[in-house]
Amino acid sequence: MIKKRRSFTDVQIVDLSETNKISYSEIADCVEVKQNNDIDHKVYRIKDSFGQGSIDVIQIEDVCISAMHFRLQKDIILKQQLTIDFVQLTFLIEGERVISVAGCEDIFLGSGDSYMANIKSFHGTSKIAGNKTYKEIKVRLSNAFLRKHGFFNDLKLKELIDDNLVVPISNEMMVILESFDTLSLEGTARLIYLKAKVFEMLAIQVSNYKKKHYKNNSVQNSHRVKKLLSVKKKIGDNLAINYSVATLSKEVGMNKTLLNREFLRVFGQTVHEYSINKKIEKAKLLLVNTDLPIYEIAEQIGYKNATHFSAAFKRQEGTTPKKFKTNIQ
Repeated sequence: MIKKRRSFTDVQIVDLSETNKISYSEIADCVEVKQNNDIDHKVYRIKDSFGQGSIDVIQIEDVCISAMHFRLQKDIILKQQLTIDFVQLTFLIEGERVISVAGCEDIFLGSGDSYMANIKSFHGTSKIAGNKTYKEIKVRLSNAFLRKHGFFNDLKLKELIDDNLVVPISNEMMVILESFDTLSLEGTARLIYLKAKVFEMLAIQVSNYKKKHYKNNSVQNSHRVKKLLSVKKKIGDNLAINYSVATLSKEVGMNKTLLNREFLRVFGQTVHEYSINKKIEKAKLLLVNTDLPIYEIAEQIGYKNATHFSAAFKRQEGTTPKKFKTNIQ
């Protein structure tokens, strides 16, 4: 997997590095607690200052299941320093997260991604994208739980710093994840069901890592990167045209969600961000090297009029095209 480090701008920062607190205790309030038959179930509501949504946390024995479904007002960075030794299964059904760990490059997770890792400690940050739906299910298992049930006998687990950590959520796994939304069991029946599903999730995820196409995906990745490069070239060669992601995805034969996700993963920016950057780059060259009026430059890079172009230029460069040209001269 190719990993790209992304910069964090215009975000809310939650610093948990001095504590071992779970991240959602700072961004959400606990509004309900249910305890019965060895199940501890807490419901959190996202604080208004961060956004809207909920987080369900279920604790059974040495297993913690967290189901998150919310929408943040803006990007958020969670800074943590944990020394807890556990195995974590993460399934990002919808949304975007970037994990930054000391000593390795950023790990990008998009809709449909998952991983299973042995996390002996965590010192880094986790960035969750705002202004979009975020839906994720996490399962944390203590090593004691895994040993008790014989999972460590032949189980080779990856760590966050390992390559090929992220794999797609399989169809079989998605069925299990969707069942959590409709679960209506209570008491002992709920306990038995959740334990059974945890074992099933472990078995499926271990199998996913062992499948041949996950080990030998270099050809597939190479083919995909060629498609991404063709998209990049098409945008750069035709800056007067404003391509939609849907149009580009049809031309290269990729799902538009996959195209945007892979473009971001490989090049560190979305298709739209890349397009804007290239347009502004060309505009700066024209401003410096020609005497073209602002409205003509706007037309050459695909803006309807000088007003729209000037607004976009100022957002990107912090000044208007006219002032930029004056300062250069």
